[in-house]
Amino acid sequence: MMRRTRGIGIDIGVLFGAAIGTALAQTPPASEPKSPQATLPDVKVVGPKWETRRGGYVISSDFNVDPKMSAVIFPAEPFQKGDIFDFRTVRMSDDEYFVLQECASADCTQAHVLQVWTRNGALGLTSRDPNRFWIPHEGKMFMFMQRFPMSGGGMEGGSTFSGYEPSSPPLVLNPTGTPDQFRVCDVKAAQEKGPVKVVESSHDGSQMKLSFEGGASVFIQRMRAAE
Repeated sequence: MMRRTRGIGIDIGVLFGAAIGTALAQTPPASEPKSPQATLPDVKVVGPKWETRRGGYVISSDFNVDPKMSAVIFPAEPFQKGDIFDFRTVRMSDDEYFVLQECASADCTQAHVLQVWTRNGALGLTSRDPNRFWIPHEGKMFMFMQRFPMSGGGMEGGSTFSGYEPSSPPLVLNPTGTPDQFRVCDVKAAQEKGPVKVVESSHDGSQMKLSFEGGASVFIQRMRAAE
């Protein structure tokens, strides 16, 4: 059974506001020539933060949590076609869904769900690897966690929805499942409550750890073929 619910009105434009300018250090003008015996300081070349190279890929955890919408995560550098988004979890509940979504219109009033993960892996398994999603094209993409609590247990289909509608407003996941699942889950109320807030984020080398209200923890990475 498929059930469509009304989307909540969220200004997704906050995700893609003005970029933070990078200050460029200016080298002071040269003074008097130094003597040949002067000792030059060591020069250290440091690679980008939170990035490593392995197996022919540049692997990065350079994601941001939106400061105005603490439930929204997005790549600091927009995804490009051919990038691989890697998702793994160490702690999620049966009623939690991690969503990769993209704007489907210029003003982002409509969006497209690219992939959804549960504690058991990718719903629908649309990729070659249950933990990875191959980015099909450039675009404004973002992530969030949605919770759909179900009362009781033992209903037909279990306590996790089996699918989702591909099109929806931004930050809205419309699940699909059995009549029993919709009977014990107030989908509209969960959607009106909105995505689960990120309470902590940290970079563990080339992977980012996200901790959510309620205790869920996930790790995300971006992989790009090394040039």
